Amino acid sequence: MSESKFYLIGVSGPSSSGKSTLARLLRQVLRKSFILHEDDFYKPEAEIPVVNGIEDWDCPEAIDFIALRTAIDYIKRNRKLPDNVHYKEDQNDLGTPPVSTEEADEIKKLVLGENSVAENTEFCIVDGFLLFNDDVITKQLDIKFLLRAPYESLKKRREARSGYATIEGFWVDPPGYFENIVWPGYVRAHKHLFEGEDLEGPLAPYAIEQDIRTASAIEVHMRDLLKWALEVVGEKVSEQSS
Repeated sequence: MSESKFYLIGVSGPSSSGKSTLARLLRQVLRKSFILHEDDFYKPEAEIPVVNGIEDWDCPEAIDFIALRTAIDYIKRNRKLPDNVHYKEDQNDLGTPPVSTEEADEIKKLVLGENSVAENTEFCIVDGFLLFNDDVITKQLDIKFLLRAPYESLKKRREARSGYATIEGFWVDPPGYFENIVWPGYVRAHKHLFEGEDLEGPLAPYAIEQDIRTASAIEVHMRDLLKWALEVVGEKVSEQSS
């Protein structure tokens, strides 16, 4: 029997765009899969940049990209998570999933069929808000999803969160954190991916060349995002199998 194929799926986008939710749904329906969270590669708290007296956890300088690249390379070679990373991201509660287990399985069956090639394929889903800010990581990934949502929706979702588990404790956003830190940082790190640097516009040639995929609509229900993502996965796996 030939060795099963292995794919690295990158799920990126702004904070509160549904990355982790989609990553967990993909892990659920793609049976031979696991998740690597970019958030497990934050630098120690003492090394997090400070802007106007406030820690900036949402800038590229807060992430240890060398360690993240090394972990992805290890996964590509060994098809498992490295043992030398402290994994805590799954401690963060995402609340009630917007798509039930039964509904997710039905979407998978609809898109990929009963005897899908995905059943005999392994996947690592890399979940992170800055994956496509880094050229090395962008090229390491096989399937690339960039999620989007309107500014006001993102702001509302982020401010509704109770906080985030960190390596050394728990982080709660101070007032004004989204509009003053999170969103400006996301724009700076991702404007090169869009024509005219318009984050609600079409992808720029560089993003298209890298085969970064984004949903056709900005505001999309998670059911439709899962269906779209599985369609792309099926397309990419079929391309490699033909």
